[in-house]
Amino acid sequence: MTRMIFSDMHQHVLWGVDDGPHSEQAMQDLLEQNAQEEISLVFATSHSDPQLRPLDLTLYRKRLKEANAYCKKRGLNLRVMPGCEIFYRPSAADLLTEGKLLPLGNSRFVLVEFGELVTIQQLQDAADKLYRVGYSPVFAHVERYRCLKRSPKKAMQLREDYGITFQMNCRTITNPHGLMEQFFVYRMLKAHAIDVIATDAHDTVHRPACMKAAYQAVANLCSERYARELTRFGQKLVKE
Repeated sequence: MTRMIFSDMHQHVLWGVDDGPHSEQAMQDLLEQNAQEEISLVFATSHSDPQLRPLDLTLYRKRLKEANAYCKKRGLNLRVMPGCEIFYRPSAADLLTEGKLLPLGNSRFVLVEFGELVTIQQLQDAADKLYRVGYSPVFAHVERYRCLKRSPKKAMQLREDYGITFQMNCRTITNPHGLMEQFFVYRMLKAHAIDVIATDAHDTVHRPACMKAAYQAVANLCSERYARELTRFGQKLVKE
C-alpha cells in the first residue's frame, strides 16, 4: 500500500478521562501508534453520558493540551482535535448548545452512540432533535445496533431519509463477529452506505489504532477511492 494520510474521528486517546489510556505513558504510546498507522488527525472523543458520566471539560482540555504538546515535542505528524462520544440522552441537544458537550473539531457534527437495543424510532427522534438545534449526527459504530444489523436495508433507508453520517469501527471490518455482522459489513460497504471508518482505539494492545488494515480491507472489497473517502472524512471537520 502506498503511503496514506488518515484521519480518525473516533478515538479515546486522552488519559484519565474515560476508559481510554490510564496513564500519561499509555497515552503517549497510543499517539506513537497513531503516527505509525499514518494517522495525522485524531479526534479525542472521550465518553460522555449526560446522565451518568458528564464530561469534565477542565480535565479534558488539560489532557488535550498535553497530547498535542507531546506530538509537537516528538515531531509527530499528528494533530489531536476536540470532540466527545455522547451517549444519547434527550438532554444532549441542550447541553451542546450550552457548550457542555463538544462537537467534532470546530464543526457542527457530533458523535453519538446508543444502547445496542435502540429502536429505529429512537434513532430517528435523536436525529430530529439534534438537527433542530443545528447539529449533524454521526452515529458511532452502527454495526452494534441490532435494529440496523438485522436489516441493512432499513439501515440504508434511515441514512438516506435522515442524512445521518454512519461510522463503522475498523476492527469490525477486519474481524467481524458472527454471520450477521459479516453480512451487515459486506452489504453496507458494497452499497457505499458507510461514510467514515474509525479506530475507536482505547489502547495499543486490546483496542489499537488499526487504520491501515481496515483501509486495505475496504480497498480490496470496494475500491481505493472509497477507502480514501472513509479514512479522510475527519479532514472535512477542521476549519483553519
